[in-house]
Amino acid sequence: MKKIISLLLLVAITSCTQGQEVIFKSRFLPEKEYFASSSTDSKNILNVSGPEERILKMKENGFVFPIESITQTQIQTEMKNGEKQDDESFLYTMLYKSINTTTIQNGKKEEKENPMTGLVVEGKYKPGGQVEVLNIISDKVNDATKNIIKSSLETVTQSIPFPEEPMKIGDSFNQVIPMTIPVADLASVNVIISTTYTLEEINNDFAYFNLYQEIKLNMDQESAEITADGKGTGKAIYNTKFNFVKDYGTDLEMKISVGVEDLIFTNELVTKTSQKVEIK
Repeated sequence: MKKIISLLLLVAITSCTQGQEVIFKSRFLPEKEYFASSSTDSKNILNVSGPEERILKMKENGFVFPIESITQTQIQTEMKNGEKQDDESFLYTMLYKSINTTTIQNGKKEEKENPMTGLVVEGKYKPGGQVEVLNIISDKVNDATKNIIKSSLETVTQSIPFPEEPMKIGDSFNQVIPMTIPVADLASVNVIISTTYTLEEINNDFAYFNLYQEIKLNMDQESAEITADGKGTGKAIYNTKFNFVKDYGTDLEMKISVGVEDLIFTNELVTKTSQKVEIK
């Protein structure tokens, strides 16, 4: 869920250019439409180490390691914003137009449509940059899932600390997002993804950023049985005319290990993420 939301909520950032400086603020624009297409390609290898007799027993029960899976997710969303109100807020409607996932595990392919396809979120965008969810419309997801969507949308948009001062070439800022990653049916591992944006170039209506990512285990969960680390790089292109990140992509590698009794399960993930946004 948070993977989807984190892709959708790489939010608009208002800018003004003064020579070679840009100001970033969390800001969608009223009376605009945002058409976002995003994709995530992940390769996941799950392996196990431990006493040979335990591993042989698992094999006898039908578990053959390593287990390799490839997952491809395509997401399309449309967001339509209303007129600005007296208090500077405006209403918005967000449609999850399509969410499709293809999974290949040990050579077996499965394609399915996410039940969030067709879901509509109605809400208010506040002057401080917060997204308020007023209503979620869908006959495919239950109330518990709707509450997760509401909480995630409102929490993630409030946690992005864009710099208040103008940035010049070479300046950086950091974005930290918590995420929960399941490791098979063994555990849900809480990690923190820290992304550093460094302004590389400003050319005409575009600002170009280099991205560097680090993944670490959430300190609240740190233990001898669970470890997590990873690194990634990427690029982002910010359109100063329309005040938005129009193109975003990262390549991320991470490794998570979970100890269960005398066995250690290791999950290696390679993920490629991209998002493109058209504004009308």
